[in-house]
Amino acid sequence: MAWNRELEMAFTPRSIAVLGASRTRLRGGGNQFIWSIMSMGYEGNLYPINPAADEIMGLKCYPSLASLPETPDLVIMAVNASRAEEALQECIDCGAHNIQMFTAGFAETGEEEGVALAEKLREIAARGKLSIVGPNCMGIYSPRGRISPWGSLPTEVGPIAMITQSGALGSEFVRMAPDYNLRMSKVISYGNGYVLDCTDYLEYFENDPETKFIGMYLEGVRDGRKLLRMVQRIAPKKPIIILKGGLTAAGARAVASHTGSLAGQDAVWDAFFAQSGAIRVDSIEEMVDTLQAFVRLPPCTGRAAALIGSAGGNGVITTDICVREGLSVPDISEPIQKELREFVGVAGTSVRNPLDVAMQLHGPEDFLRVVETVAKDPAIDIILMTAQVFPRNLPWWGGARDLAKYFVRFAKKPHRQPFVVAIRCTSERLTTEKDRLQVSARLLKAGIPVFKTIERACRALYKFTGYYRWLEEQDGSPSP
Repeated sequence: MAWNRELEMAFTPRSIAVLGASRTRLRGGGNQFIWSIMSMGYEGNLYPINPAADEIMGLKCYPSLASLPETPDLVIMAVNASRAEEALQECIDCGAHNIQMFTAGFAETGEEEGVALAEKLREIAARGKLSIVGPNCMGIYSPRGRISPWGSLPTEVGPIAMITQSGALGSEFVRMAPDYNLRMSKVISYGNGYVLDCTDYLEYFENDPETKFIGMYLEGVRDGRKLLRMVQRIAPKKPIIILKGGLTAAGARAVASHTGSLAGQDAVWDAFFAQSGAIRVDSIEEMVDTLQAFVRLPPCTGRAAALIGSAGGNGVITTDICVREGLSVPDISEPIQKELREFVGVAGTSVRNPLDVAMQLHGPEDFLRVVETVAKDPAIDIILMTAQVFPRNLPWWGGARDLAKYFVRFAKKPHRQPFVVAIRCTSERLTTEKDRLQVSARLLKAGIPVFKTIERACRALYKFTGYYRWLEEQDGSPSP
């Protein structure tokens, strides 16, 4: 489709014009986009448009789109809604078809004037064959294209695409994901979606070779049946993780004032997820956690978890959490228990599951031996290692840090089960949290999924294994 080609151009534009550049505002409006694009090291031509300025932010300024030395691949529109019709006509006249509209003040206001402007926008877009992202949106983050609406972000291309109606949630996602060493192919914030809707972007990512996993934040959907058909077609090839906003009455009211969308009822979306194969999450944190599992772990349908590292009451609580979140905690098989007892003493320990073995181990190498032994158990599908970071005034504060290199050593060896680590702090001190982050970064660099809590780890694993169970039901194969 023509808009598909236009989107490709928008993700890797050779030239960008910004309508609404200001002489006085360093940040905000059009200048926010200029600053963000420059901070990404954009190598194309960037044109501020302002008839009252010769230069903005060190760039030569032009009075209009018609005065540019070339037709821009992408026009970012940050003008008032009252000037939107005139600005769109400018785009048509100069032959620019790819538009991203930061401009707001349409149907989301609930006012008749805004609704009328929205209808006019649709009419102009159809007449001029414009591909419009938005309005009322932040637009595009493209690592390969080196463009971003949210300041400097990683330019390394990854396998994750994100489609979001909310610019704020998009910003939160693209800043949180790199902390977990996750990289994006493209991210698009599309706001009201008057011309291009979520299904248009989904169709693009279906065929995008860089995209292997798709995240979506949706408020309203223009064509629910079309979305269902598309997700059913795409999900077996590329996992689709959806955060749906506006399911409560209060949330639906918030959606109406945010993007002017009609939010669906919870029961309708329950049916959608049951039929489509999409993975449902309830927060941006849960989306990042679930993506961690997909990006880093081999396909897995089993939910029998071995819990290692939770001593005493922590082991009991961890077991309860696992079961509540849909995993199981079976006994370690008798032959494996016997092998563990060859080097794990009896006093103060358990090798049944959860494994409470720390009191009888001599150091991190013994922990590695425990993990390697448990990995031999054919009844265990997942190895979940829990580690604690203690305050520095305690003699064992560096234990998790010392264990990390042994976790990495295990992860590099071939083994059947997904291996994940949950690291928590035993205090709220900033120094302890800093230590946790250092340990986490080391594990993440080695490709080991790391979670801040056992709840988050179990929830992500449940959704991850649920996808491969669904996939197996479709064609008998646990691989996408």
